[in-house]
Amino acid sequence: MAKDILHELRDINSLKSRRNNVVLIFLCFVVGIFSGIIVGSYTLILKKMTIFREFFTTNLGFPKIIIGITVFILLGLAIQFMLSKYPLISGSGIPQVSGLLTKKVKFKWLGELITKFVGGILAIGAGMSMGREGPSVHLGALVGSGIKKLARRSEAEEKYLVTCGASAGISSTFNAPLAGVIFSLEEIHKFFSPLLLICVMVASGTSNFVSRMILGSHTSFQYNFILPKDIPYYVIALVTVVFCIVITITGRAFSYFLLLIQKYYRKINLNNYVKMSIFMVIAYIVAVFFSDITGGGHELIEEMFGKNVMLKTIIVILILKFFYTMLCYATSAPGGIFLPMLVIGALTGKVYGEVLNHYFSIPNEIIVHFMLLGMAAYFTAVVRAPITGITLILEMTGNFSYLYMLIVVCTITYIFTELLKMEPIYERLYLNMFQKQILEENEENEKIQKHVKRLEILEKWWKNKKFGIGVRPDVKDKIVTLLIPVGANSEFDNKLVKDLKLPENLLIVSVRKSGKDTIARGDTPIQSGNQLVIITDYETARKYAGELRERGMKIIE
Repeated sequence: MAKDILHELRDINSLKSRRNNVVLIFLCFVVGIFSGIIVGSYTLILKKMTIFREFFTTNLGFPKIIIGITVFILLGLAIQFMLSKYPLISGSGIPQVSGLLTKKVKFKWLGELITKFVGGILAIGAGMSMGREGPSVHLGALVGSGIKKLARRSEAEEKYLVTCGASAGISSTFNAPLAGVIFSLEEIHKFFSPLLLICVMVASGTSNFVSRMILGSHTSFQYNFILPKDIPYYVIALVTVVFCIVITITGRAFSYFLLLIQKYYRKINLNNYVKMSIFMVIAYIVAVFFSDITGGGHELIEEMFGKNVMLKTIIVILILKFFYTMLCYATSAPGGIFLPMLVIGALTGKVYGEVLNHYFSIPNEIIVHFMLLGMAAYFTAVVRAPITGITLILEMTGNFSYLYMLIVVCTITYIFTELLKMEPIYERLYLNMFQKQILEENEENEKIQKHVKRLEILEKWWKNKKFGIGVRPDVKDKIVTLLIPVGANSEFDNKLVKDLKLPENLLIVSVRKSGKDTIARGDTPIQSGNQLVIITDYETARKYAGELRERGMKIIE
């Protein structure tokens, strides 16, 4: 009788959980619809803003120059005013989304949604070298946060809705639904379950369908990409490896100068409104004399695909685009670095291809070849998300014949970034943005090297405690290590080590985050995406390993 009642209760809880999952999937569908409308409209308006910018920067006379500078300064003051009211709309928005998922910050979704939308249009429309893709991720995440509050869902479900919104943002702006799914899992959430995967796919696909009705169904790059055929394989292999080295070095330079210029810009001892006004005068001058480097740069890439340009000119454009992007991002205006990264990668590939063509007599088809590979490789070097880079370029070009070469280039580049110990740029920006909140975590990580032998000491202590000194344990009583992943909204998520109720003879020695171990103490926080490093004996491990993995992954209501 008791067993029947227990089974009945389990069936009821299972049904309730399944109903909640169905509701969650429906809400993700709603997130996809509204994200598609908002991001599609955002992208369309930005395309029209080019006309606005050209009106004030072409056919110039003295009165028109004065009017143009005044308009640009007013745009800058409006942007700074919105930043003062809603500081979280600054930059790309991807670090902010990560901050929400790790509970470092909370969104004021409606005000931030409006100001991020308007501020991004004003900043990028004025010619700042910033992309719309990061803000699109942020806009989608804000939609997800808003749906959670309007539908009065739990905080656990907010993570799903926000992740789905981020996926929908990428899907809409690039017309790349699969890349949106992978980016949200690889870079934003850094964890997936069957439920999360289906939610993200629903949101991304729906958003893409809606945005296609606004922007059209064409791929981002309209060009007939063809793999080089008349070049020996050993030559392709050699120049590809060298290219990956070049991309890795320039990618490291991108991350270094982005953070450096941002740091020194903040140190300028002037009122923020004054700094923004001075910058907008510079932005007007750049828009007049160097219009090629303004905006995200999508048109620049398409132009370079089919146009013969002098090598010196390409190098100048590359250098100007590189440093102007750094300066624009340092202002904290609402805009991202996603598309400028792709542009810089494509220009680097263009320069490399031109050098091979002019000085080593390699056929000119190699130029576009390395432009295409350069975008994915540069994204891999800077963001450290190779799967997203590969998928994104495939969907942007609609050409799957490049799949193998993209895999090869991104893999080699990723290996080089590992050897150079390069950190993902969005993680660095996240650390800079939430430095105060995570200061204690950083201090804890600095102490790790002082305690590198602690695990060995603990193992020796455990053996002595279990078997007595000098007693050789049986094979079944060997000391083993368990690695338990922590899933989103699981029993272990957002808990302290001391709050976990584990069976006897299990000892948590460290909490692993992004490959780095933090010595486990009672007040050490545990979050989704972490891994618990546990030591125990063989029999205990065999008895409880399955249960621990289930508790670490199973979603609780």
